[in-house]
Amino acid sequence: MYLAKIHFWLAGVAEGYREFFQGIAPMERFEHQFFTLGAMEELQKDISPSVKCVLIVDDKAGFSVEELQSVAGKVKVVYCIERVDLLSEEILSLVDYLWSMPLTPALLQFHFKKLQQLLKLEKDLWLTETYLDNTIDPVPDLIWYKDIRGAHLKVNDAFCKVVDKTKEDIAGRGHCYIWGLTPEEYAQGEYVCMETEEEVIQKGTTCLFDEQVKTSEGMRFLLTYKTPIRDEDGSIIGTVGMARDVTKEREYQQKILEMAQQDALTGLSNRRYMETFVKERLEQGDVQQQTFIYFDLDHFKAVNDTFGHAMGDRVLVGVAAHMKEAFQDALLVRLGGDEFLAVMFEQVSVENVCKRIEEFIDKLQNYFEKCLDIHYISTSAGVVVGDGNATMDEMMRKSDVALYVAKNAGRACCRVYDPSMEQDGNPIK
Repeated sequence: MYLAKIHFWLAGVAEGYREFFQGIAPMERFEHQFFTLGAMEELQKDISPSVKCVLIVDDKAGFSVEELQSVAGKVKVVYCIERVDLLSEEILSLVDYLWSMPLTPALLQFHFKKLQQLLKLEKDLWLTETYLDNTIDPVPDLIWYKDIRGAHLKVNDAFCKVVDKTKEDIAGRGHCYIWGLTPEEYAQGEYVCMETEEEVIQKGTTCLFDEQVKTSEGMRFLLTYKTPIRDEDGSIIGTVGMARDVTKEREYQQKILEMAQQDALTGLSNRRYMETFVKERLEQGDVQQQTFIYFDLDHFKAVNDTFGHAMGDRVLVGVAAHMKEAFQDALLVRLGGDEFLAVMFEQVSVENVCKRIEEFIDKLQNYFEKCLDIHYISTSAGVVVGDGNATMDEMMRKSDVALYVAKNAGRACCRVYDPSMEQDGNPIK
């Protein structure tokens, strides 16, 4: 994958070292060149990203501490000395390797090969880190590595973008700082699932979680994979996580669900959702009473014929808004056209329900006349009260019967179902 060029600069070492080192073959993917150093400026000019420079210098070469400081950290410094015990701490802080002189040919070869191996390890480490960075940074998902304490060791570009911090700023920090949480939010665990890290460590296997975090752009929903990182002995020393931001997907799913459950015009539940909801509620077996209120607008067709469908839509939206205000304890449904339904499962008295319906009819009448300037439209309602054994179809039919009785009674009123209403068959609208 790579070709590493190494320039060895020899300063003050014994004659023949250069030829000796040249006789040792470079390691795979390495290329060596050797130079004799007269002045430190020569080495400084050779330093570049494309070449790795190594200075093998004998203490007898006479380079000062300041001269060594000028290249320390930029090149690898191998310091050769007979009395290692005489080295100052200052010199020791500037060198990478020490060779205790004199060296036999066998030791010299040993040390040089070890130096080659270390250079190769460094290059291979660089390559591995480059592989990793070029693998995780282009990925749009968030990727991070943590130690066993939960401190972040490495993250990708997507992670930095979401938390609006640099990799250097994130390194070694925990959730509270990285995500900008207050201590109270962090303690409550409201905006980040801290328990999941512990769960992964306890289970010792990859786990999938739904998490949400607080960001500068608001709450984000994440689909997160977390897996343990193990030491050579198998013990867990940290975790690696990958999170996909599914906020948009969840919003789309919610929108689709709402479209499937709601009437697009009024925002009330639709008939399909009502049927599912009522059946599930009845199957639970805890329903003691159910009340169905069937509403129908009087003379609604005339509104569309006279003012157009835009006005008709305004009427329907207004009805829905008033229903939400008047029947907050009910499931509110637009069955279709100008037909609406309110379903309640709480214990209520018929008298109270009728009073609420009459107030609703009056307020709606006032809305039609004063806000829409329509004086001939009104609302009729049919009510039926049943127990938990009554089927939904039965409740719907009986409330419909009561509704038509209300219409035949002069409209703009409500009627409560009674079996006697069906003695002569269903009333005709």
